[in-house]
Amino acid sequence: MQLKAAKNGNAEQFLCLAATYIDLTTCYFGTSFSEKESERNTRTENVFLALWQQLAYAERLSDFEFMLASLLFKNTSSGASITSKSAIVRKMRLLEPKVRFALIAYELENWPLRWVSLLMRLKPSALHAILAEARCELCGVSWESLALDERKCLQQISQSQDKYPNIQTNKQLKNRTAIYPRISNIKAQWLELKPELVEVKMRYKSNLINRELILKNLLESTNQTSFIKPAIVDRMVNSMNFSRHSKINIS
Repeated sequence: MQLKAAKNGNAEQFLCLAATYIDLTTCYFGTSFSEKESERNTRTENVFLALWQQLAYAERLSDFEFMLASLLFKNTSSGASITSKSAIVRKMRLLEPKVRFALIAYELENWPLRWVSLLMRLKPSALHAILAEARCELCGVSWESLALDERKCLQQISQSQDKYPNIQTNKQLKNRTAIYPRISNIKAQWLELKPELVEVKMRYKSNLINRELILKNLLESTNQTSFIKPAIVDRMVNSMNFSRHSKINIS
């Protein structure tokens, strides 16, 4: 309903929609490169202003989320500083943008796997492979250094965590994991890292004052900015399979 109202030019409803994704966006930028909080807030405002301009292209909420992710991926500078006093933040900044986004959405924002899979246009098995890679790298083990069987085992562990507990499956997985000492260590380290991930989220989550400032500035910007009108053929294509939207970069 918010998306439909926003597409009709209701800026207040767009702010309600954007507010849902502010924490995801600030956390993504915070774990991408080093910059002042004020700069990160401005970058976040620019992302959502760009989304406002492209809103007419979105037919479904998943289309809006796809555009958000696309803007984040395309505007993550490879030359920016990744320095941080936090070891886990440095490791997150070294991840590929799509890997980092999947980790944040699934682990920090608690998005259902189905949502992340739909947004990233990936099968659940492929998404679990990405999540397994992220966990591996954050535990200080290079994904490339793992043998194929070790990778498959780590992916199975990832899949098992997203399902209801199954005694038989868990027993088989435990026996298989015991064959690979490095996988056992990664699994144990990952459980230890979870509290640190919560700290990362709280560090880059906008406080109430900054959140209100972002939304206030965004409201002023949207009232001065019009939609980009998509061609009829683009709307027809997007009604079946979202693939067309205007290319807008953010500063």
